[in-house]
Amino acid sequence: MRGLAALLAVAITLAAAPGAPAAAGASLSDIEDEVMCTICGTTLQLSSSPQAERQRAFINGLIAEGRSKEEIKAALVDEYGPEVLAVPGDDGFDLLGGWILPAVGVLVGAVMVVLAARRWRREQRRADAAEPPARGVDPDPGDELRLREDLRRYDA
Repeated sequence: MRGLAALLAVAITLAAAPGAPAAAGASLSDIEDEVMCTICGTTLQLSSSPQAERQRAFINGLIAEGRSKEEIKAALVDEYGPEVLAVPGDDGFDLLGGWILPAVGVLVGAVMVVLAARRWRREQRRADAAEPPARGVDPDPGDELRLREDLRRYDA
């Protein structure tokens, strides 16, 4: 009996856990940030054009039919073309131009920053080694005389 109660408690805990998978149904707010308005060129959540309203109505109709998020996105591509997706695909040029090249660009940029920082530090060390230590400036003999007279006057 205790084993059954423990098993039931574990099942309830897992079902109520925040990481538990959600229902398969899609929502407009879940899709709006991944779909572009075909007129504005902005994400659907940011657009208020008549075309964006038509796209929202189209999406809401598909949601009402019980379609999944992926099915809705596929229907949008069929209806409006691949430009409707805000996130590039994972094949062909979309893979290269949308994912690989930007990642390579960021990596190359980071390497260039590291190399430039190393070169700058090396040049700073050379400049510090070649530079003689700073000396104090010798005062003008006239200034030195005035200073001694002023100090004598203040001490008296």
